[in-house]
Amino acid sequence: MSPTFRTVLALTPLCAAFSSAAQSLPAPQAPPPTELETVQVQGTVYDARREDTATRIVVGAEALRQYGDIGLVDALKRLPGITVGTGAPGRSGTLSLRGLGAGYTQILLNGQKAPAGFDLDSLTPEMVERVEIIRAPTADQRAEAIAGSINIVLAAGARKDSGQLSVAWGNSNGRNTPSVSWQRNRRADHRSSAITATASRREFLVEETGTERAWNRQGIPTTLRDTSLRASGNRDVLSLAPSLEATLENGDTFALQGFADASRFNRITYIDWATTLGAPLQTTRYQQRTRIDVAQANGSMTWTRAFERGGTFTTKLRLGGNRERYTYREQGQAADGRQNLEDHTDARLTVGDLNSSGKYTLPARGRHALQLGWEGSEDRRDEARVQQLLPVHEGDVVAISDLAFDARIRRLALYVQDDISLSERWSLYAGARWEQIDTRSDGSSFSGIQRRDQVLSPVLQSLWKMPGTRGDQLRVALTRTYRSPTLASLIPRPYTSTNNRPLNPDERGNPALRPELATGVDLSYETYGKDGAQLSIGGYARRISEVIRTETHLQDGRWVTTPVNGGTAMTWGLEMDTAFRLPQLIAGAPAVAVRFNATANDSRVDDVPGPDNRLDEQVRFSGTLGADYEIRTGWTVGGSYTYRTGGTVQVSPGQFEISAYGREMDLYSLWSLRAGSKLRLSLNNALHRALHTGQERVSEDGTEQLRRQRRASPLLRLQLELPL
Repeated sequence: MSPTFRTVLALTPLCAAFSSAAQSLPAPQAPPPTELETVQVQGTVYDARREDTATRIVVGAEALRQYGDIGLVDALKRLPGITVGTGAPGRSGTLSLRGLGAGYTQILLNGQKAPAGFDLDSLTPEMVERVEIIRAPTADQRAEAIAGSINIVLAAGARKDSGQLSVAWGNSNGRNTPSVSWQRNRRADHRSSAITATASRREFLVEETGTERAWNRQGIPTTLRDTSLRASGNRDVLSLAPSLEATLENGDTFALQGFADASRFNRITYIDWATTLGAPLQTTRYQQRTRIDVAQANGSMTWTRAFERGGTFTTKLRLGGNRERYTYREQGQAADGRQNLEDHTDARLTVGDLNSSGKYTLPARGRHALQLGWEGSEDRRDEARVQQLLPVHEGDVVAISDLAFDARIRRLALYVQDDISLSERWSLYAGARWEQIDTRSDGSSFSGIQRRDQVLSPVLQSLWKMPGTRGDQLRVALTRTYRSPTLASLIPRPYTSTNNRPLNPDERGNPALRPELATGVDLSYETYGKDGAQLSIGGYARRISEVIRTETHLQDGRWVTTPVNGGTAMTWGLEMDTAFRLPQLIAGAPAVAVRFNATANDSRVDDVPGPDNRLDEQVRFSGTLGADYEIRTGWTVGGSYTYRTGGTVQVSPGQFEISAYGREMDLYSLWSLRAGSKLRLSLNNALHRALHTGQERVSEDGTEQLRRQRRASPLLRLQLELPL
């Protein structure tokens, strides 16, 4: 560990105290945030989306819990610009902003990069205070956000004494999803505490069919296969999220915030292949059993001091880690019914995370609000995997693959930022962040990896409130962001596939990968009216160099897919979101609250020939229309319709991925009962439209194509909330 790095990490404990996420603290010029459920509000509530120079969309706890979703990811799909991809059976899909996932979208937890290995499926809406959608980065947050960042701020402290018990039961496709959540908030003169505990079980059944076809160069069919998949299982989660905030006698603030959970995932999968034309697969029927046990915990401590002459100093320390145990068993049969595969794989993963950060806000000087800060972190990952191919015929011998590696990623960042008020109507945000990333990894099947990358990320944002209007304003942002390779994409060890072929290759990392760098611009026009009415219309563009894409090739008799750096790419899009009440447009209409957001995206990768040479599985259009109506006092109904496009993306020359179109309708009815109790009935995915995905490969030998169709099932859920 370098002396500079040790010095930075040592700054926090020397300060002797810590607090909840610095991101959750209000800006110096803003009044304290108002409790969302308070009936009477004194003074004007600070609207960060409208007033902050740096652009962000803030969604509070009440909106996140509106539909009674089981997990937080289910609630995020309705927010502006966010899409959720198709996940593996029983797991949530990847979160994306502006249609770009796969590392282009940064997930923050309390303003900092989520710890390595953090499982978003463990979070429920009850644990979250707010979600911030950050389209253009700021210098105090990591710039690994080409598409933007989603900042999840966990509930911390309390503004009044309260408590709640929530019990829910749901059913989807004959599988049950029970859950229980307990919250307790306490407030004293100089301290407050909060704790949220949840327990849930999510049972699932996924059924999928598919067809594989191939043609030679003359267009003559050479292969025709049909497949079916049935996966069932469950995921049990127990989680705890405590927090404590206190104001000391000298005015310093101190807070602790933690999160811990334990989960168990079980899945059994049956796969069958039937060949009508062409050579049969080596394994035509197989059964897979997967079990994953995960325990994770992280905690943060922060201390904030305000100086008599002005200015503040905030420092934070975060510790965390997780342990994962993975067990996989696979048995396969040939076309004649004889067993030809017995795979036993056991893996162990241990992850540790240490993060230290701090910032000094200088005393206000005229029009400037200057901040200096740092962030240092170290992530450690230790993984072992033993795969045994057991003998299934007389004379066979055991084939053992013993793969292990340990890795360490150290990051050091220094930044400066200034919020400049040029006039009552015009403000600027200027910042710059320098980051250094050191990666080291050693393994049993590859030579050691050592690399160092540095990125300088300047950012400039401007807010201009238009004269002669009450709520019209313009925003512009110029940014420099990046996307660093994941650790898994750097490790050159193989992950083998059953029935290896071009459409089902092995996976292998590439230690020579370099970060992608992007230069971008964001523009938007916003207008605000009475009773929360607002409209935002904008656009963005990014130029990305060193684009990471995958290539499939034949190596030592097996097909292998490997990530590589390509050339440059351009991505751009238009986005809008609005909220209003129907009587504001139509006199005499029912008091229906309407929300609508839409995002249109496109891209071009220079070294991939068209058509469809877009960035990795980019969603070209997504939108959500939602409405809520209070039928009478204490009874509210609502619904939302979410749509996203799918289609074909050429990820490398001749290699295509086909993503699913999504059409989802969610409905809810909420009754306010006596003594503050609430009863909520919700129906998610009411349309239960099937999801169509696939792959295609075009080469000098011909064309290969695989199409899959997954059934979707609605989820009916009943939730009772009781005040304590």
